[in-house]
Amino acid sequence: MLVREWMTPAPHVPATASVGEARERAEAGNLAVLFVVDEQGRLKGFLTRRALAAAPSPELPVEKVLTPPQDVLTPEDPIERAAVLLGHYLVLPVVDGERHLVGVLSKDRLLQALAHLAALGEEGLRIRLRPRGPEEVYRALAVLAAERATLVAVLRGCEGEVILHVQGVRDPQALRQKLEEALR
Repeated sequence: MLVREWMTPAPHVPATASVGEARERAEAGNLAVLFVVDEQGRLKGFLTRRALAAAPSPELPVEKVLTPPQDVLTPEDPIERAAVLLGHYLVLPVVDGERHLVGVLSKDRLLQALAHLAALGEEGLRIRLRPRGPEEVYRALAVLAAERATLVAVLRGCEGEVILHVQGVRDPQALRQKLEEALR
């Protein structure tokens, strides 16, 4: 999955806007972060409500109080990269090759993307395995294929655990027994 599938429009103001105008925009939209763009729509930085409140004058241009971004995403970045970076931020700007601001990815949207990736909330059976090696996972998958189960997701748990999320299992008890036999 890519960032472009989960990004949303980025709240922004032009670099020539005043601190007062940016405050109004942030308050009206209940925004914690507001991005600043130049005349061509390229990202210059961001403003937090705290930075806007601490500005010495509401007439000051926002470009005087913005913080340059340390990290950005592109629409083609994998959602896994976003997950690593968003551990440190509320939101991250999404820019194209010329640094035009094209969107934003928030922690909320990232959580939705990861839930989708893991098929959380979907019906099915979750099978937890502690394989001694990759060959055991392949044997388990062969059993699932023979049973015509639909594999929805494969997840890594703690301490080497593998979680197989499957659908279409008619007899879960019989499947468990076949898996135990295959993994002995």
